[in-house]
Amino acid sequence: MSAISENNRKIVKNTLALYFRQIITMAVALFTSRIVLQALGVTDYGINNVVGGVVAMLSFMTSALSGTTQRFLSVELGKNDLVRLKQIFANALSLHVILIFLTVIIAETAGLWFLQNKLVIPQERVAAAFWVYQFSVILFAAGIFFAPFEGAIRARERFDFYAKMSIFDVVMKLVTVYLLVVLPYDKLAALAFMWLCVGLIGKIIVYVYCHRNFEECRAGLSWTKDSVRQLLGYNAYTVIGSISYIIRFQVLNIILNLYYGPVMNAAQGIANTVYMAVSSFSDNAALATQPQIVMSYAQNDRQRLWSLITKSSRIYFYVLLILALPVILEIDTALYIWLGDYAEYAPVFAQLFLLEALQRVLWLPIMTANSAVGKLGAVTVSSIVCRLFILVCAVYVGLRGLSPVYIYAAALVLQGIAYLISLIIVLKMQLCFSIRRYLADVVWPVAITALISASLPVAAHCLFSKTLLSSCGVGIFSLAWCAAAVFCVGLNRNERQMVINKLPLILRQIVFFKR
Repeated sequence: MSAISENNRKIVKNTLALYFRQIITMAVALFTSRIVLQALGVTDYGINNVVGGVVAMLSFMTSALSGTTQRFLSVELGKNDLVRLKQIFANALSLHVILIFLTVIIAETAGLWFLQNKLVIPQERVAAAFWVYQFSVILFAAGIFFAPFEGAIRARERFDFYAKMSIFDVVMKLVTVYLLVVLPYDKLAALAFMWLCVGLIGKIIVYVYCHRNFEECRAGLSWTKDSVRQLLGYNAYTVIGSISYIIRFQVLNIILNLYYGPVMNAAQGIANTVYMAVSSFSDNAALATQPQIVMSYAQNDRQRLWSLITKSSRIYFYVLLILALPVILEIDTALYIWLGDYAEYAPVFAQLFLLEALQRVLWLPIMTANSAVGKLGAVTVSSIVCRLFILVCAVYVGLRGLSPVYIYAAALVLQGIAYLISLIIVLKMQLCFSIRRYLADVVWPVAITALISASLPVAAHCLFSKTLLSSCGVGIFSLAWCAAAVFCVGLNRNERQMVINKLPLILRQIVFFKR
């Protein structure tokens, strides 16, 4: 078997391993969200979302830091340089320790002041919110420290272990939700403490696994000037980009709290759970292809690099479209089945979030390619500018007392502009690829497939979604029709044949976690 065929098989296998993991984690996450909402109530659920949601948002930073380590490790793995591999890991760990001190100082000064003086929280829930915040800070600091170890797992493409750890995490959270119902303590603070314990246990397991299996992870802290300069320059843009992403979500959440109260935070939290559950499938596929994209760039294999960028962009979009279209059309029914009662703006927020996810999924391989090149400045600055405009729109909407729907509608448009700018910078200016060819290979087939996929389901929704039973029927039809459209129209002949020939075999391997 050729090296390219073996790498392609590894990508498919890792993707399916992550999908298997995601199916389980999504099911448990949706179930636990319902129980948490019922146990906490709408107000406490909103408080947990705006305060405890710091961890969820800051996890984007730890994931980005993990991606930085993965990028440099993947480059050295492509060059087969073990000495340099150890040096990169040790230096990355040293930088992360410094970052922990800086973030904790900021969190315990400016962050704590804002929590206690600016957020709209009922007086009787201030103490509980304080403990939620403290537990969140501890978990975030642990996430920063262990990010290089997670990066090593991703660089080594050990996604079977990654999948198992994710399943462990959600199963443990399921146990904590049961304890939440039966324990007599303050439920908001107790939930945050139990999730802290689960997070720490998982990260310790990751550390032990990496220490036993990867030689570079046994290195201690070190400080090599040239390596640190490289990591620091790259990490600076990574951290800035992550902060802008956090601002995009968490600061918007705070603006909702200031102008509309914690009930609106509950609506945003519900919508965000839907977004994370659906979009995680495409995000997991991105994890599986990231190391291969970086290695292809490091080896100067431009044909392979182009193939990975274009094919993964289409496949990510198709996977998300199949899952998102039924939810977008039948969101009211989905939320009713899932939660029973839900906050007023949750359905429209969820629809806008999923539309944005469909934009974002085309952007993921482009950003991985940008990460491989290592020139993050222009893309980071353009993203920050667009996200700052989102905040300006949010404040304007809040001051004028307009519907909060306008906030996320503006975010949808501005994020689309940011992705378009990134496409031009990375493909045209950095990699010297043809934008016209990208439009022909990715945008045109994706657009045609999306239009065909949405045509009959939208008509069926308008004609038949009158009752709970008919709405469920429309959702099932939308899923089946979209999958058929993707298979027949979105995939080329070779891709269809690969699905027919190899998917059953690989699925059997994944179910039993065979390497």
